[in-house]
Amino acid sequence: MPTTTGAAPTVSPTTPPKDSAEPADVAALREELDALVTGHVGETTPGAMVAVVGIDGPLLTETWGIADPSAEVPLTPESRTPVASVSKVVTALTALTLHHEGLLDLDADIRDYLPVDDQRAVPEPVTGRHLLTHHSGIVESLLFHPEPIDEPYTGTLIDALEAHPPTLELPGVGLHYSPMQAYALLGAAIEQATGATFDEAVDRWVLQPVGATTADFHGPGTAPGDVALATRDGDEWSPTEWPSVIERPAASLTWSATDAAALLHALLDPAAGALPAEVVEEALATQVRPNHGAGGHTQVFFEEWREDVRVLEHAGANGLAWLAVVPAAGIGVFTAVTTEDADAAPLTTEVLDTVAAWTTRVNLTGRNPLEPGGLPAVEQDWAAAAEPVAPVGTFHERLFGPRGPELPLRSLISQVTVRQDGADLLLGDRRFAPADTDGRWCDSTGCIAGARAADGTVLLLRGERGMLEQTLVPAPWWANLWFVTAAVAGTLLLALVSLAGAVRASWRRRRDRHVAGAVSRPTAVAWSVAALALVVATPLLTVSPLLANSAEWLDAGGPAVWALRVGTAAVLVLGVWWLVQAVRRWNQLGPVRRVAVVPAALIGLAMSVVLVTWALPAA
Repeated sequence: MPTTTGAAPTVSPTTPPKDSAEPADVAALREELDALVTGHVGETTPGAMVAVVGIDGPLLTETWGIADPSAEVPLTPESRTPVASVSKVVTALTALTLHHEGLLDLDADIRDYLPVDDQRAVPEPVTGRHLLTHHSGIVESLLFHPEPIDEPYTGTLIDALEAHPPTLELPGVGLHYSPMQAYALLGAAIEQATGATFDEAVDRWVLQPVGATTADFHGPGTAPGDVALATRDGDEWSPTEWPSVIERPAASLTWSATDAAALLHALLDPAAGALPAEVVEEALATQVRPNHGAGGHTQVFFEEWREDVRVLEHAGANGLAWLAVVPAAGIGVFTAVTTEDADAAPLTTEVLDTVAAWTTRVNLTGRNPLEPGGLPAVEQDWAAAAEPVAPVGTFHERLFGPRGPELPLRSLISQVTVRQDGADLLLGDRRFAPADTDGRWCDSTGCIAGARAADGTVLLLRGERGMLEQTLVPAPWWANLWFVTAAVAGTLLLALVSLAGAVRASWRRRRDRHVAGAVSRPTAVAWSVAALALVVATPLLTVSPLLANSAEWLDAGGPAVWALRVGTAAVLVLGVWWLVQAVRRWNQLGPVRRVAVVPAALIGLAMSVVLVTWALPAA
């Protein structure tokens, strides 16, 4: 497999870039951003902030709207706002700084000193590099994870992780985003390496040196003038609480546009010495890129192309905050809104696109379009070895848990099937032809790739998934959409037939007519109706936090999940009792009913398999 090691290959811009932006250039950008943002502020968000930074320092730092609608506090460049997963950038820079100072070994196996549950007993090391680049193979439930806490957690991260150890279960091949646990493990490693709390360590080694003096991981509301997030409520704005979480290295950073600009300047001007030069180099160079040929990861940022410009970026809260660097232009960008409403997310994305396009327009960098055949894979010695292979089969995304109540979402909304047609691969209505790179197939809009892990697992790699789910795993037969659909349809059929049979038998009895013998109509009705109720309730239960934007009432060991498990146990007992009755009354059944017992039993078996996998404890 052709690969490169270290920094991503670069393409010379079509026009030589200027050393820095000129005042007129910045004024034009400010006008463009102002027109863009003012269309959102007051409509989709109470406030918005943008900082654009060059090698010589901030080019513009602008805010619009209000920080706290209830108090009519104006938003300023010093207003601190929560930025969710942008927190990972500061955590990663801290870990890299400690590594280069010899205090933390990012190449050591984390299983030797951090609490993880290794269900695969993977022989290869799982290191800090894997955690930084989301290649560790951690299985992390999207919905069923430790609940937000009422107050900021003050204990050690090791203690917290020992209570809920992350699970290493999947091959460490390809990128699989870990929203919380991977960076919580890095935070615990930072605490162990420094003997300080995580908050003290990031402040000492990153925040204070770069000049982000008001930033911390304590959450909003702890300093005067902090942003109070709000959601649209008719013509008004209603406050929304920002949850405290134990995994604060992954999600609890609160800072201002001024703080963000200071950190970006430290990355753009390593000569200033705010961060070690080696750390800046690793932050801006693609360290690993899967064989799908799209963006990779630098150990700090995700690699993306916007307006044909290479951008290194990290989003927070599904795009409500972004931190980004355009290395070839010497430009950094921070943008955020003061709401959690998804309608505001397009604004921040448009800000990044606007700045990227501006860098080419003023010749800070040239256009660097992705080629149809994709970019070379970038591998390192620490990356898990994988054999190129045709990814033929049925695959699931790993965004939801591999078992338990989230499993229906894998089956129903994330399954894809790849078929082979000669040398080509077919995925839906897309046809991918073999590329020059082994294990990669491309069409006019992108590429897919296949990799066989050391344990034989064949993985599907999809680069267009961006930050989220780039690596899809084989769908087991019991979670295959067609098997689940057949089992659900069969359950509905059994429920209708059993109910119709019970109604018909009752009607005939009332008229003193002959009623044909059956296995056990009450048991059949109870069995099929209870199963149908679970088939409907489990996906609804699982998706309810996504619809309500809250999972406070739902957790992996809570009453709702236990109700599903008890209901599943009841269905299994009813099914076994129905089979016992079928054996006992076999000779009393007519030929037609004897024939019907067999498919009913098979449907019941399939239904039971599906329900049991949905009721198992989530990973």
